Amino acid sequence: MRKTIQEAVFASGKITQDDEYIVSANADGIILEIPVKEGDTVVVGTFLARIKSDVQSAQVKESSLVYQDALKNSGNSSPQLLQIQAEINQAQSQLALDKLNYERYAGLRKTNSVSPLELENAELKYKASQNSLKALQQKYDEAQNALQLNAGRSRTQLQAQQDLLDNYTLTADKPGRIINVYKKKGELVRKGEVIARIGSGPYILKLYVAEEDIVQLRLGQEAAISLNTYPDSSFTAKITKILPAFDETEQSYVVQATFTVPANVILSGTQLQANIVTGTRKSVLLVPVDALIRDNTVLLKNGDEKKIKTGKKYGRLIEVKSGLTENDVLQVANQEEKKESGDMMQTN
Repeated sequence: MRKTIQEAVFASGKITQDDEYIVSANADGIILEIPVKEGDTVVVGTFLARIKSDVQSAQVKESSLVYQDALKNSGNSSPQLLQIQAEINQAQSQLALDKLNYERYAGLRKTNSVSPLELENAELKYKASQNSLKALQQKYDEAQNALQLNAGRSRTQLQAQQDLLDNYTLTADKPGRIINVYKKKGELVRKGEVIARIGSGPYILKLYVAEEDIVQLRLGQEAAISLNTYPDSSFTAKITKILPAFDETEQSYVVQATFTVPANVILSGTQLQANIVTGTRKSVLLVPVDALIRDNTVLLKNGDEKKIKTGKKYGRLIEVKSGLTENDVLQVANQEEKKESGDMMQTN
């Protein structure tokens, strides 16, 4: 008989949420707290887990003490700076005295009360005091810069240790819902191990399509969906995204779809099967697969054998591209199949 055939590509898959992410341990240790459970709703910053951090906490405390000491030493009350400041104060007093002495000698020289050599000595002493003060002020600035640099380094080290300590406390990066919690309080966890999985956004269907079928798919195509959680129901969906690269992990291409009318209860991770409609073919001539006696040969009712050219299979039926007409009557293995064959050779 001739029938209208709806062609489809089969794909397996599962339900996920549009934005799912995992929360992994950033440090080794024993889990002290996991206050969340599957199904809980979280927001950005929700506390998820805490890992024992005694050693790291001690390092943060030590770094804090070092920083506080360095900060104190970099201020104006620093013992090192106070000592240099005392030397500066003394040099300033000496400079003031040498300046007055020089000016006095300069006045006396005008009346020839002192010799040129005495004036020169007073001037040299005055200039030496100026240079000494300048050197001490430079020494103060250099010491202050060094102490401030040390305080800055100590602050950076403290921040680094604090960041490491923060790794022992896990929080949610995005709002969503806890899908899975993989660890329990008291368990040893290693850095990189997954502790929980969180999902947010609308539910999507992730479909795995074979290489030979992917070129038949287009955005907007409809798919009939069978969910393992609803074995007696069928749902419809539309293709919304075709990922451009082959997925090495799944060994298939990945296609995303969304429900046209979703089920009442949708659970992330639900396994599914999909038949994606790729086109419609009208007036296709079909015969039972059991009518083939060998290769592409069929036996007619009158005993003649005929070679035919076959096409796609549709369950227990196979397409005949050439070699038969609707008027040919086939001989099949038993009466039940013969009756089916006779029915099939009628034109729609």
